[in-house]
Amino acid sequence: MTGRIERSVSCGVLVVLVAEVLLVAGAVVADRVLGAVGPVLAALVPAHAAFVSALVARSRAEAAQARRDPVTGVFVRRVAEQFLDQASGELTVALVDGDDLHGVNQRFGHAGGDALLATLAERLCSVAGPGELVARLGGDEFVLISRRPPEQVQDALAAVLAAPMALFGRPFAVRFSAGVCRLTGGDHRRAFARADRLMYAAKRQGGGIVLASR
Repeated sequence: MTGRIERSVSCGVLVVLVAEVLLVAGAVVADRVLGAVGPVLAALVPAHAAFVSALVARSRAEAAQARRDPVTGVFVRRVAEQFLDQASGELTVALVDGDDLHGVNQRFGHAGGDALLATLAERLCSVAGPGELVARLGGDEFVLISRRPPEQVQDALAAVLAAPMALFGRPFAVRFSAGVCRLTGGDHRRAFARADRLMYAAKRQGGGIVLASR
């Protein structure tokens, strides 16, 4: 009896240690590892099956949350990079960036800046079709990855980016520039570099426009 109790306690300690190490390693890593070994741990240590199941559920929820930008709700940069690196066939990649959003924070504070980013994200998501992706790359820069031809994405972006915006019920003039390119998936660096060149060419032309390569 004493031996069984000691083994149960030892297994319980092992489960807790594994849990702590994985959670420190990060939500995404924990989700991958626990997804594979969670059922095994639960089978080996029946007394802690409920704890292991709860841990797996928690790690999956945190991993899903880690894939989303907390301000806008769209995907984070890492997800867009993985999407491009794993994609095959032709894709249209559009980078969108604010031309001068410093005035937003000066006039409305950080809450106003966050509200503007959330509105922009909503508009980009309205352009994205099934199986397409919108992500925030950082700051006020976003990416839209689409299977449609660049001219279709260009027209759709031009329409939503030119539409009037309001912050806290007040009209606010703000402009965005975008670069749209077509390429074969498999390398996010090349995709971002090409779209980035077009986006900054749009800014040099005065901003507030969407440039696309055919």
